[in-house]
Amino acid sequence: MQLKTFKLSACACALASISTMTQAALYTIAPVNGISSTQTSKATAISPDGLQIAVENYLGPDGTNYSQELSFMVDMEHEINSYSSLDNYCIDYLGYNTCTTWVNEQWFGIQANGEVCDNVSAPQSCIGGMKKSIDAWNVPFVSNNIASINNTQINPFGAGVTGDKPLGTISPESTNVYVNEITDSGLIIGASSSPYYSQNGINARAFARRGFLYSASTNQGTELTPPDASTPLINAIGQTNAKGQITTGSINITFGSASVSNMADAGHGNKVPEGASVSSLDSCSSVANYSDRACQYFQFANQAAIWVSASVSASSHKAHVIDTFTDGPTGNGNQTAQASINAAAIIEGKTAPTLVGFTTRNETGEFHSVAVKYSPVTDFETCLSELQINASKRCWSRTAIPGIDIRQDGNFHYSYTTATDINDKDLVVGVAKSALESNGAFAETVFVNNSAGTTLLSRAQSPLFFQGYNATAAAINNNNELVGKIDIDQNRDRLRRQRGYIYLHENAPNLASFNQQRAWLLDDLTNDGVQSGIANKYRIAEAFDISESGDIAASAFYCSTGYSSIMQNATCSVLEELVAVKLTRQEGSVLPRQEETKEITRNGAGFGLFSLSFIALCGFVRRKKAMLFSARTHTFSSNKNIKP
Repeated sequence: MQLKTFKLSACACALASISTMTQAALYTIAPVNGISSTQTSKATAISPDGLQIAVENYLGPDGTNYSQELSFMVDMEHEINSYSSLDNYCIDYLGYNTCTTWVNEQWFGIQANGEVCDNVSAPQSCIGGMKKSIDAWNVPFVSNNIASINNTQINPFGAGVTGDKPLGTISPESTNVYVNEITDSGLIIGASSSPYYSQNGINARAFARRGFLYSASTNQGTELTPPDASTPLINAIGQTNAKGQITTGSINITFGSASVSNMADAGHGNKVPEGASVSSLDSCSSVANYSDRACQYFQFANQAAIWVSASVSASSHKAHVIDTFTDGPTGNGNQTAQASINAAAIIEGKTAPTLVGFTTRNETGEFHSVAVKYSPVTDFETCLSELQINASKRCWSRTAIPGIDIRQDGNFHYSYTTATDINDKDLVVGVAKSALESNGAFAETVFVNNSAGTTLLSRAQSPLFFQGYNATAAAINNNNELVGKIDIDQNRDRLRRQRGYIYLHENAPNLASFNQQRAWLLDDLTNDGVQSGIANKYRIAEAFDISESGDIAASAFYCSTGYSSIMQNATCSVLEELVAVKLTRQEGSVLPRQEETKEITRNGAGFGLFSLSFIALCGFVRRKKAMLFSARTHTFSSNKNIKP
């Protein structure tokens, strides 16, 4: 009979005997309170000085992510709007062998106890999911995503919106609010959906998404609207998105995207969300009619845009487009182009900001998003002044990030690329999504670009970046310190565990504090060696932002009783939660968390009663109370599938 050997994490009781050395960790962990202590939360933005931090609370999965111009960065057709289209996306871009759990969560949502809903679940008992937002026309909608700072809710459109709006009673708690950036002064930059207005049994919103500026000190928000020369339809229901703000001289430039053209082929039936009870969206192509359900789902081509607030005039709230689509706003029959500015920096020795993000390019009959950099023109100040009265002015020149072309050697190599951040050393970071399966996954590879070229992070930089890994490049500070989340196992064709990481590029000045090692899981940097300590109640799930001093806004798995050991794969004896945390850098040492393993030799193919009893005893099968959601990634997970 053939002998087979496999590894299991050691039992919690065995781990308790492991001796460790107590020491000060490089990072301390502190929870950041949102408006609710019982809901899933994450810290999504931290100010450059590290003193201000924003929190988002999640009730359930978005389904439709209102913070993104382009669903999953690939939906140029605006057709990921049904159960079957989510399933197709999962198969084609995530590569899971079984997509049912992922699709059920994204479509139906979850129960209050964290269980994933399905087609037999009572709709009223499910929270979140794409179906909820589609059904909101007839069923009152409750916010999935609630933002706050200093325990004060941020709801810029909760009291209503400017301009055109539906008739009826406003529902303040029906907005989804996302925070993309927070400044040292407490100015919050983000995006929010309109609240729903209810009349005669119908619920309608004014628009799907608008960017905003929100002052934490005055609790006042400003709605950022589409360009002044827009069509009446875009003026009414067009979209904007605000990703951040940068100051040059006395001028504040908010950047993001704004609608410039209608969606392609609005009459095609596939544009209609499942269950929307309309035959097409074409009836909304010319006039915004809030009594027409089609207008609730109508989409647009969004272009990279800015808002300039050098004056207090009303025009400062109107978008100024900074680019033109090379291949037009629509093409290939049913595809709609998208673009956005994701980040900005003033490069050392310069006075005008450089911008990064993505635009759309036609690659042999298919639209794809490509990472781009916008460099300021020579006479930038004059151009910016003229742009406010001449919409055709272009004050930045666009170039694609080299070395990550969508097509290489005549074949599709990447599904999309996007630049997510830039620092004052002119380092641009982002992600390239592979169109080819590698090591059992369609990898999301992190890239770093500078004047010398583009580096795709791999084992050459750190073992953390193994072949076929999936990661985010959430933010980089001016010390060349990049944070995000990354796969920590190499499971093939299914969901992988992920954890927050930090990577120090090139001549990062703080490399010595990290033992001269460029990449670390954040769990290694918070480990103080004390099993009964505060740090051992957390495992860092994802990093979203980093301050200039290295403090990090993140989310973490929280075990109220403490994990069974300081090991990476330690168990929790109670239900875990996903909570917002701030990681504060201090003088300390690095103590890597090891994976405790034990080899077991067994006979035959059966698992065996002893093995099953061993697993049950040691608590390997467990659920998460909270789900791991991300506004800035496409690797979603249900609470059944992620384990620390």
